[in-house]
Amino acid sequence: MINNNFNNGVANNNNNSNNGGFIMAQGTLTTMEAFAGTVKTAMEAHYGADYKVTVQDVQKNNGLVLTGITILKKHCNIAPTIYLNQAFEQYQEGRTLESICREFIRVYEEHKVQNDFDVSCVTDFSKVQNRICYKLINAEKNEELLADIPHILLEDLAVIFYILVSSDAEGTGTITVRNNMLEIWDVDTDTLYELALTNTQQLFRGTVQSMANVMMDILSKQMDKENAMEFFDMMVGEDDVIPMYVCTNTMKLNGAGTILYKGLLQEFADRVGSDVFILPSSIHETLLIPANADVDTEYLRDMVRTVNRTEVAPDEILSDNVYYYSRLTDRVELA
Repeated sequence: MINNNFNNGVANNNNNSNNGGFIMAQGTLTTMEAFAGTVKTAMEAHYGADYKVTVQDVQKNNGLVLTGITILKKHCNIAPTIYLNQAFEQYQEGRTLESICREFIRVYEEHKVQNDFDVSCVTDFSKVQNRICYKLINAEKNEELLADIPHILLEDLAVIFYILVSSDAEGTGTITVRNNMLEIWDVDTDTLYELALTNTQQLFRGTVQSMANVMMDILSKQMDKENAMEFFDMMVGEDDVIPMYVCTNTMKLNGAGTILYKGLLQEFADRVGSDVFILPSSIHETLLIPANADVDTEYLRDMVRTVNRTEVAPDEILSDNVYYYSRLTDRVELA
C-alpha cells in the first residue's frame, strides 16, 4: 500500500482520505523532470528509509537517452532500472499517476534482486571469459559510447562486447565491457573478440529461415491454420517476389551479429549458389538476398532506409547501408 497521498505532485502527509493511495491532478506535470521527481517521491514514500531511490539519464543505443528510476535496498549493490519515458507519454495522454506508480511497484517487486551481486564475477577474468559475448551497433551513431568501450570496426558498424549475467524466460541481464575492465583483466581487444565470437555462437545459436516460413509462423499464431494457409498463398503468389531469408539467433535478440558466425554465411551462400546481399533489418536481425536475384543495389538501399524511417525503433536501427558477402573471399563489405 502506498504510504502517502499526493496532490498535484506534492507530498501531503496529513491527508489520509484516500486510504494511503494517490490523489493526482491530471496534466499538471508538463516536463519529464517534474514527472520523474514526483514518481521518485512516491517510491520513497512507499518503500521508506530502508531503500534509496534515484533518477538518472541512461544512454542507450544510437545516442538515445532515457530517464530511469532505480530502487536500491540498503546493503544491496544491484537493482533493476525502470524507464519512465513511455509512462510519461501515457500520463500526458490521461493515465493516472496512481496507476503508473502501482505499475512501477509491481515491476520492481517482480524483478528486484534479493542478494548482492558478486563483483568478482566481473573483476575475475576466469569467471567471465566464457560469458563474454558481442553485438553489432552503428559506429557513427554511437561515437560517444565507443570512446569508453573496447570495439572492433566493421565498415560502418562496430562490434562491442558484454558479459552475459543471466538469460531466462524473463529476459537477459548483461554488463557492457568497458575499457577499464580490460586493464583489470590484462587482456586486449583482439583476445576479447576471439572469445566473444566463440561464446556468442555457442550461447545464441544462429538461424536462417526463408521469409515465407517466418511469415507463415507469424500468421499461424494469429489465425487458424487453414485461413493462414489461404492468406499466405495469396500473399506470396506473385512471380516477382524477391527471395529473402531472415538471419538472426534463436533468442531473436541482437541477432544481426550472426552474420559474423563462423561458416554461417558460407554455408548459406553455398546452399543458394550465390554471393549474398545483407540488409540490416535492425540490431536484432538481417535479411539475406542471393546476389543472383534480379535486384538493383540502390533499390535495396532505398528499401532499408524506408524501413528504418517507418518501421524500426530509433534505438534498434543498425544501418542505412547494404552489405555484400563474397563466397570467394569469405568477407562482408559494403555493397
